[in-house]
Parts: sequence; structure tokens; C-alpha cells
Amino acid sequence: MQAEFVERAGVGFDRPGTTLANRVMRRYDAAPWRFHAEDYERLAARAQARGTPQLPLSGRPAEADWDSALAPAMAALGIALHEEAALDLLVDDLR
Repeated sequence: MQAEFVERAGVGFDRPGTTLANRVMRRYDAAPWRFHAEDYERLAARAQARGTPQLPLSGRPAEADWDSALAPAMAALGIALHEEAALDLLVDDLR
């Protein structure tokens, strides 16, 4: 049985989060949950539209094992998004 990666478990769209997600997915054969380039870009646009303060992306760049487009998307926008940015979407997924 494949485990489902739960982004709300402390992993967000930042470089340390990508590194942690790579480890979790490898170790537990987990799958990403709303953790792709398209999700990042959509959340970044939504955060900007809502006037959410933007946090700069920091740390060493990390490639996402599950999505080769994620690291370039994050580098292009240069902002970190924490799991709280997607909380309403994650909760809706559970309903």
C-alpha cells in the first residue's frame, strides 16, 4: 500500500521543505499531496492577490524528486510558501 504524503505535516514550498519531502517520499514510498509546480504557482498567485506578506526563498536549492518543474518554478518566483497557504485546500480535500 502506498502512503500518502501529507504536506500539512510540516512541509511547505521552501528549500528545506523540498529536501525533507524528498526524504519522506523515499523512506515511506509516499506520494505528494498538492506539492507540484502548478500548486506552488497557484498558491503564490493567490497569496499575492490576498496581500499575504511574501517570504524570500532561502537555503540551498533542492530538486524535487517527484516534480522536475518545482525547483525551477520556485527559483523563478523566489518566494517561500508555508503549508498554511494551502490549509483551506487541504481541509477541503479531506471532506
